[in-house]
Amino acid sequence: MTNSPGANRAELCATATVAPAWQPVAGFTWELFLIGFLWVICFATIPAILYWMSQGANPSSLFWLAFWGYVALTYKLTSWLSDKYRGRQRKILMTAEELLKHDTRPHVLYLRSFKDDETTSRLLNLSSEEQEFALTMLEIGPFITFGEPGEEFPEPGAARMYVDHDDWRRRIENLMANARLVVARIANSKSFWWEIRTAVKTLKPERLLLLLPEDGKVYEEFRLRANGIFPRPLPEHKFRPVSRFESHISSEGLLYFQPDWTPQLLKFKAAYLRQNYWSPGVPILKLALRPVYEQLGIAWRRPPLQPLMVTAALLLVLFAAFAVYVGGLKVMEFVELIRKYF
Repeated sequence: MTNSPGANRAELCATATVAPAWQPVAGFTWELFLIGFLWVICFATIPAILYWMSQGANPSSLFWLAFWGYVALTYKLTSWLSDKYRGRQRKILMTAEELLKHDTRPHVLYLRSFKDDETTSRLLNLSSEEQEFALTMLEIGPFITFGEPGEEFPEPGAARMYVDHDDWRRRIENLMANARLVVARIANSKSFWWEIRTAVKTLKPERLLLLLPEDGKVYEEFRLRANGIFPRPLPEHKFRPVSRFESHISSEGLLYFQPDWTPQLLKFKAAYLRQNYWSPGVPILKLALRPVYEQLGIAWRRPPLQPLMVTAALLLVLFAAFAVYVGGLKVMEFVELIRKYF
């Protein structure tokens, strides 16, 4: 591997606020405030229009043009503001070396194929899957990984370190030996299989966590081959036709191990009222990781309810009730017309 991106990352980090409380997401910023404000106006207008129409109003074509024009403008501004927010997150990047200096807890080592970065850095909300996992893992320890050779500006998420190609195995062995937890995305490359064999030899079972792949065939191939490596056979799993979960998590679940190497497979479950807009996958991951926290002796706290999500759910219920009420009135008027003329 190469150290060529170091100067660029150092320059990038020079403008960042370097602190032990570093987070892989920018948090609530003016970009998010504007996005929320624009969409609140948009959705609040809908029940107002319905009520107006229930009173006998007939909006003109110009009115509808203005309304749908506002929706289109809000959509375009959301995209622009999301890009601005993404740029803000790149400005707070920190290298693995810098993070480990500021956070002296045992680290969490993240192992994955560089090809998986195309999926885990995909932006569907305001954060990527890797950012959400990094945010969750920071409660356990500083979340670090190896960067892809030649990348100039890595995507936000795990803090990267760069090593020479001839030295990466020694570095991984050293990092594994001192890690609080090793997280590996299941793959079938030669380097991955070496990492798995090394992990089984080096780690206590409760310090290894495997993320299921998207493809059931990849998991089945891994499971059959891994049965010759792990002390106990891995469980079978029936993948859903579409494994993409709520939010943008590219995995259906995870595998963790009890102290005797008994594997436990957990599927990710929805956490609707506990999600927020900028990192909706964090509570999903946090809920699934509870037994991992407990095995490591780390205090686990249930993700809190999000006031905005609760408010949105209540508004949705009220909107549905209002729509049913207005629809019922129209049905009654129609019934009266039928009785009157027939």
